[in-house]
Amino acid sequence: MKRKFLLPLLSLILLASVNAAAQKAQVMTTAKKIVAALKNKDMKTVAAYAHPTKGVRFAPYSYLSDSDLTFKKAQLPSLFLLRRTYVWGESDGSGDPINLGFPAYHKQFVYDRDFAKAPKISYEKRLGGGNTTFNVQEVYPKGKFVEYHFPKGKDGNEMGWNSLYLVFEKSGAKWFLVAVVHDEWTI
Repeated sequence: MKRKFLLPLLSLILLASVNAAAQKAQVMTTAKKIVAALKNKDMKTVAAYAHPTKGVRFAPYSYLSDSDLTFKKAQLPSLFLLRRTYVWGESDGSGDPINLGFPAYHKQFVYDRDFAKAPKISYEKRLGGGNTTFNVQEVYPKGKFVEYHFPKGKDGNEMGWNSLYLVFEKSGAKWFLVAVVHDEWTI
C-alpha cells in the first residue's frame, strides 16, 4: 500500500526539481542577454525582454519605492536618444535628487562596472549587501532575480562593492524583465 503513494510522490518531487532547473536556466540565459544589451546600450534588445504589461522599473539602490521610474516596453528603445532629465530618486548621503538624463543615469546607476564580466553571479541569492534594505522579494514575491556582483571597488576597497540585479516575473510561459536594480555601499 505504501508503494502506491510513494511512487507518485517521488514523481512529483522529481518533476518539481526538473521544472525549477528549467526555470533557472531560462532566467539565467535571459539575464545574460540583457546584461550584454545593457553593456552595449542596446535598449531595443532590453525592450524585447521587458514585461509586456508592467514594463521595466529602474532603481538606483536596492530599496524599491513607489517613486522609482518605470518605462513601458515601447519607451525603452528611445531612452538614450531623449534629452529629457528625470528624477530617479535621492542620492545616498546627501538626499539630493538624482536628476539625470538616461545616458548619465545608465553610466552611474546601471552600468557603472562591466557587469557582463562580474566575478560573481547568483540566482535568487544576494551576494552584496549594505545597510540599505533589499526589498525586491517583497515587491516582486513571484519574481526571480539574478545578481551580478563585484565584491570590491576598482581600487580593491571592500566598501566599493557594486551589484546589478535583474528582476524577472513570469507571464505565460516566459520570464520577463520587470526591474533593473543597482546596489552599492551606502552611508
